[in-house]
Amino acid sequence: MNFKARLFVYLTLSVVTAQSGLLGLPPGTSQPYQPLGPRQNTNAAAANCACGYYIPETKLTFTHRLTLNPATLQASDLARGLYRQGWRIDQYKLNSSPKAIYYAASNVRLNTRAKTLDLYVSGGPANRPVVRSAEITTLLENIRYGSFRFNVKASAVPGTCHGMFLYKDDNNEIDIEILTSYLRQTGKPQGAGTPDPGLQLTIQKLRKNQPQANYKVVPFDDRTDPTNGFHDYRFDWTSTGVNYFFNQKLYGFSRYIPQAGGSVIVNNWSNGDICKLIPGHIFR
Repeated sequence: MNFKARLFVYLTLSVVTAQSGLLGLPPGTSQPYQPLGPRQNTNAAAANCACGYYIPETKLTFTHRLTLNPATLQASDLARGLYRQGWRIDQYKLNSSPKAIYYAASNVRLNTRAKTLDLYVSGGPANRPVVRSAEITTLLENIRYGSFRFNVKASAVPGTCHGMFLYKDDNNEIDIEILTSYLRQTGKPQGAGTPDPGLQLTIQKLRKNQPQANYKVVPFDDRTDPTNGFHDYRFDWTSTGVNYFFNQKLYGFSRYIPQAGGSVIVNNWSNGDICKLIPGHIFR
């Protein structure tokens, strides 16, 4: 059966400064979105039925709901606990330049004191060839359309990329990224090829010869500083467009929209690029 899940996702993530980089999910956080209504009692076997979880604010209905609640996890059984909630801890090497990235299972940890799931980028000597990073991915690999919501606190230490995104392949990818080296305007001239500071919103090109990628940088200010407490980041993906929501504003795209189903990935990584330096970080 070629079933595509329309998914409602909610995670709570936080990033704090430490010798290593981290991504964490605290429990008991109030939900900033309008609660889901009860699942509609319709023919659940029909792939394209109107059944599912209804969100009154957008009038969208989703067939599945997926959350990540670290309050129910145990440090001694973390991988299995995440699996039961629909997630896996990734472990693999990714060739990159100037340094390779190694997503290490040991860099995903449960902070029992703060009750957060933490994704680390390990500190170390500048000349090391590989940067140990962290990543979790949904078990579902056929998510096609959904509302994806993250409550995150970012690291204040320059050097990594915090990613929250839908991914099928490099041409079917919807990104939210926080570059900890480029959070706020410094008043100094930007170097050639460096990104503008702020929240990076990107829908990658569907093909190499596409005229442009959908791209928007939303500046942070004192109230939305991602390193100062938890903030909400969200995108809704439908067949007709992608709407990003941040700081009570909507940023919509309706051209060159991916249609292939994929997985939700949350990671914290560095490859030693000048835009992603290598000191240790924690992303929660």
